[in-house]
Amino acid sequence: MMSEPRWSALAIAVAVLALTPGAHAGVPIDLRFDGQAFDPKAPPDFSCFSYTAARWVGCRVQKAEAPGAYVLERLGPGQYRMHVSIDENPANPRRYPGDYEAQLRFEMTESGPERLTVDLARLIHLTRPGDNGRSLEGMLRGCATQPKFETPRYSWGPLATVEFGWEPIVAGAEYRYTVVAGSCNRSGAQRKILSESTDATTVALALPPSPEGEYYVFRVEAWKGGRLVGDLYAHDSGTHSWNYRFRVQDASVPRWAYFGAGGGLLLLLLAARRGLREAERRRRRLRWVLGGTLAALVAGAVVGIGYHAYEDRERRRAEAEKTKVEAERQARGRELIAAFASAAARPDWWNDVETPYRVDNVGDLLSAWQGHPRGDGGRGERQFFKAAYQGIVDHPDDEHVVATAIDLLHHVVRDYPHRLGLARFGYERYFQHRRRTDNCVNCMVGDTTQGIAQNLSQLYAAAGRFDEAIAVCRRLIEERGPDVSPYKLAETWNQMAWVHWQKGERERAVQVIRDAIARYGTTVRGEDLQRTLARFEREGTR
Repeated sequence: MMSEPRWSALAIAVAVLALTPGAHAGVPIDLRFDGQAFDPKAPPDFSCFSYTAARWVGCRVQKAEAPGAYVLERLGPGQYRMHVSIDENPANPRRYPGDYEAQLRFEMTESGPERLTVDLARLIHLTRPGDNGRSLEGMLRGCATQPKFETPRYSWGPLATVEFGWEPIVAGAEYRYTVVAGSCNRSGAQRKILSESTDATTVALALPPSPEGEYYVFRVEAWKGGRLVGDLYAHDSGTHSWNYRFRVQDASVPRWAYFGAGGGLLLLLLAARRGLREAERRRRRLRWVLGGTLAALVAGAVVGIGYHAYEDRERRRAEAEKTKVEAERQARGRELIAAFASAAARPDWWNDVETPYRVDNVGDLLSAWQGHPRGDGGRGERQFFKAAYQGIVDHPDDEHVVATAIDLLHHVVRDYPHRLGLARFGYERYFQHRRRTDNCVNCMVGDTTQGIAQNLSQLYAAAGRFDEAIAVCRRLIEERGPDVSPYKLAETWNQMAWVHWQKGERERAVQVIRDAIARYGTTVRGEDLQRTLARFEREGTR
């Protein structure tokens, strides 16, 4: 039998556990939209940032039985921010209109929190002046490429009317919008212009021309019952923002022109008055003037006819040149498409897959890449593959679309039978490609080529073609090395070392990886290089 002291200890332990149910159990999460439980069709993506550790940490969340109910596995004590993203609209990539986003700060303690309530906001579909349902090319790149709206030609106080419109979020929502002036040269510098609210889904703003070095930033939110129910989100070439950016350009006639015209009219009136007093003298001069005018008209007609004939010839020549250039462009496009289809034929499943993505520019491509579904048995990967492949076929003259798509296609649909032909096509055609860097802070113009070369080297090595795999890496380093980011070059050196290792040249592999560490050991790939060296040294002793 259990002694009385043991019974007392057991009772105390049970009581403590009963009083602190959250000490070991998960934390319930309630997803809500417009104040009601929200059970999404798409699986939510949960991620957590630890302010205590200053980094993103694992967030394990399981679905509970009730609608919109989930359970968060307890984290270590500290301050956190939870980000919830739901790709609810299957007709576009993740984080586009119709999807849901939310962020929630909370503190994890030994006994709390007891429950987390996440109020979701649906991403607003802006329909004008730009459609954020697609990538807004140039909007986030800089002042030079932002959308521009002109003031009227004739306006004493030049103002441009810029109309904004969006689809409604929920009935009874209040839309709060702001406009600030941002600086083209100083990040974060802003000047408040206006802050208003409306029940409508349209607003017309009368704005003066943007001062030199500034642009306008428009933001709109939907609120109801003290909750954020709608938010604006826009994309541009792989980057994104919570606003719409634009400039107002002064196209009005300057004010001095009005004064000049008035002064000229006054002089004409004064001259006419003086002329009336000298009518007799003017009649005598009139004959001379008429004669001179007639001669000038005849000379002007001759010059005008000649100039018109010259302009007509130049116009026909320009049109012929334009037609020739367009024909050559189309011929190059047809040749590239034919070569591409020969090197990388469409997969057998092509007609069985419907993709919601359309690729007309790099922004569309990167949005589809960042937002296509993962972990769904390969369906999302096939949707991206088809969209990127079709983007190449539709825009063979857009080098940025084609080269970037070839690089990214390597990383999806691993059972595609023509991966080697695809990589070789990209390597041969786009080895000198200079990628755009306006959408990537730390990128360099040769990084896309490095990715294509890396992919080809890996495929050659997998096929046992080790010398070709090494030659690809060597050429990339020697010919494009100065154009490639150091951390990307570290990847190439690491790949080259592994190929030597697989070929059986173990001493050479160790030497290559040590050279790589000496060059790039301080980059973000430094740990990868060290792990490779440790593996070589460990395996080499066997």
